[in-house]
Amino acid sequence: MREELARAYGFIARGDMGGTRVAESPFGRAVYTNELPRRLDGNYLWVDRAAEPEELVAEAARLERRLIFVPDPALGDQLAPWFEAQGWRVDRHVVMVQVREPEREADLSLVREVAEPELREARRRVIANEPWATPEVLDEIFAAKALIGERVTARFFAAVLDGEVVSYSDLYLDGADAQVEDVGTLPEQRNRGHATAVVLGAIAAAREAGAEFVCLVADADDWPKVLYGRLGFDEVGHYTKFFAPPK
Repeated sequence: MREELARAYGFIARGDMGGTRVAESPFGRAVYTNELPRRLDGNYLWVDRAAEPEELVAEAARLERRLIFVPDPALGDQLAPWFEAQGWRVDRHVVMVQVREPEREADLSLVREVAEPELREARRRVIANEPWATPEVLDEIFAAKALIGERVTARFFAAVLDGEVVSYSDLYLDGADAQVEDVGTLPEQRNRGHATAVVLGAIAAAREAGAEFVCLVADADDWPKVLYGRLGFDEVGHYTKFFAPPK
């Protein structure tokens, strides 16, 4: 695994995908956030070792984890066909690191740092059509921001137009490492440069705070990864998430 990818995983494990309890497993470790059980990014089986998919399913069931997280790109690709055939949802995300100067500029005058609750209405609107976005899950996703802020520094940025948050981004910081996370733009405000502005604003804040390493993750099958490439990010690897079918 290349150094940049391992560094990104180390930061993600400390911050966005951290938990309040960890249990060792023959295949890696199980992460628990018992107070927020519906937020699967804080409740999952992290797989560090190759195994047969049936073994991983049995281990996830034993540990009562509905999400299996496979950071190794090759192993995730190898396992994916079996899980898809068994009805599991398979999500692939690319890990990107800013290694170049951005090709794009943006008007940062619309970007301001805000308190996390100020972003909640915009977040709800952006993900309203996701099948998993029930009110109970969204409440736990919002509550998780405070827990993440206990593990790393969590800051929040918004592009505000006529008093309305139209685009937003989280920024997680820990020493020389930083992650831009949870970028979103209201559907009717897309393709106007707002996402570029909030991402560049968050990166500027990270660099000012002393971050030397800035990473992010993006859906492997969606367009934002192209935008991030224009903002100086290169792909260093990808991970796969396997979500158990609904009971």
